Amino acid sequence: MIFRLIFFLFISFNLLAKDCVKPEMPSEQEWDKWLNNIKIEASDLGISKETINKTLDKVEPQKKIILRDRCQPESTITLKEYLYYRVDKARIIIGKNLLNDENKLLNEIGKHFGIQPRFIVSVLGMESYYGRNQGKIDTITAVTTLAFDRRRSDFYKKQLFAALRILDENLVPSGKLIGSWGGAVGMTQMIPTTFLESAYDWDGNGIDIWNSKADGFASIANYLTSIDKNPWLINSTWGREVIPPANIDQIYSSLKQDNPKGCGAVKSRSIPKSLPEWSKLGFKTVDNKILPQRTDLEARLVAPDGIEGRMFLVYPNYKNLLYYNCSSYYAISIGLLSDQIIN
Repeated sequence: MIFRLIFFLFISFNLLAKDCVKPEMPSEQEWDKWLNNIKIEASDLGISKETINKTLDKVEPQKKIILRDRCQPESTITLKEYLYYRVDKARIIIGKNLLNDENKLLNEIGKHFGIQPRFIVSVLGMESYYGRNQGKIDTITAVTTLAFDRRRSDFYKKQLFAALRILDENLVPSGKLIGSWGGAVGMTQMIPTTFLESAYDWDGNGIDIWNSKADGFASIANYLTSIDKNPWLINSTWGREVIPPANIDQIYSSLKQDNPKGCGAVKSRSIPKSLPEWSKLGFKTVDNKILPQRTDLEARLVAPDGIEGRMFLVYPNYKNLLYYNCSSYYAISIGLLSDQIIN
């Protein structure tokens, strides 16, 4: 354990690409003027003045939150290092136990939404270590501070208004909205806008993604299966690791998308091909066998560490995982963790 901690700290310090400049915080007058405009906008959106004043009157900007947002380390960590911490033995064991202990509930939710329970459990494990790490920062303070900061002001203004609406509609059992420094809340770590869109009251006791596993499971399932542009395929998995052909360096550039759209991880996927077509190119399973010969399943190549690293053929469900967090490492980790907890 000591070795892991030292290694993690070593990586963390080496991730910093450059020193971060401390933000210049607003004067009291500047902050009050901006906050008054926010109150007017919130009122225009139909949020009660009682909630607005009660929630915002004592909010002060936090330098440490702006620093956390501006000074996120550039990722030079490898997939191997990422998986070492994200798909570790403890997370796999806890996931297996949760899948077994909550088998009836998870199957009911999975059947209702049309999604395999292992993916619900894996997202929960990755987002909050199965509800153990939900964050302790006041969400209103976090999103108000980040809404004021110019870097992502428009995005966080939406989160602020959504957070105010959550409180205005009494959707938080404890009455206090807390979570991560970036505004994500509950065991599902949903940002406020996603909470309003996808949080689900499964047990009929009010939405509680902080304490109710049923609501946490259902909220994840609801989100992953409600993406109209990319329906979740219940008869398919996320993808699989593959062995590339010997001439991968010669054909790799021809597999790239032309003028791709979307976030980085979506754009980094290859053009789609059927599994038989990937087989003809020489791709095989990790145990050196022929790929499944399904002609009805689109697959794209993902090589997060380049052609020298591990490669994966991913199916349409993989893109839904990217909607939760647009990172190739993240989505692959979800997929691999989901495989491990059922094996």
